[in-house]
Amino acid sequence: MRRMRPGQNRMNGVGCGVMLIVAAAACLAADPFGGEGSSVARHRLYTPPDPAAPGGIKGTIARPAKPLATVLAIPPDTPERVYEAKITEPDRRGFLFQNLPAARYDLVVVYADEFFEGLQLTRGENTLTEADREKITAIVTASDPFFTRKVIHRMAGATGRGNAARCVVTLYRDRETDDQDYSKLKGYRRTFKLIWLKDVGPGWQVVQKRDLYPVTVEAAQMNPLHHLEGLLAKIRVTDQVRDLGMLELGK
Repeated sequence: MRRMRPGQNRMNGVGCGVMLIVAAAACLAADPFGGEGSSVARHRLYTPPDPAAPGGIKGTIARPAKPLATVLAIPPDTPERVYEAKITEPDRRGFLFQNLPAARYDLVVVYADEFFEGLQLTRGENTLTEADREKITAIVTASDPFFTRKVIHRMAGATGRGNAARCVVTLYRDRETDDQDYSKLKGYRRTFKLIWLKDVGPGWQVVQKRDLYPVTVEAAQMNPLHHLEGLLAKIRVTDQVRDLGMLELGK
């Protein structure tokens, strides 16, 4: 494997082999659905906090006024690292990340029927052409054949051979599935993924995929609403817990 040089830009897709190994190890650690979406198995997908890091993020969601399913923090320069918050408050509207390494983080806020994200998909200007978008849509749709539907919410990147792009995608299976004991699963498999692609010349190629929140859901929750939210982007963490206060999403 080619060793990364100091200062190499992960955002441009260089060093994807290293990230692939990290992501594969996380995804192979357990069935991410854990039977019927077991939180015990799913949480094994996430990056463990660093006990030596004093930083963190906390906040309360004032809007929407409903219980959180989860909140995730992802550093855009190393997006293979995905941290999960502790959900706080009796009404499950608060969240707390502790022991986060110093970095900037983008957040993903997940509810049962919708999700908000502030993910930085490209460091520079988004220059993807319509032809790029069509090819990316085709390769993402053809990937992960277990999931019968793929909904690409956003994609961004740089056009041209050797350049990279990323997508935020909901994937779900709209048909019955056998559980681990070969009985029929009571629900439908769904996940959100962050997908990396690279232009290899003849077309775009998927180079990495990162599960964000795999669950088993009812039919009405297979394709939840997606929102891009600027309040959740580029949150700087240093040596203390950053308090975001009361957040109103989707204003």
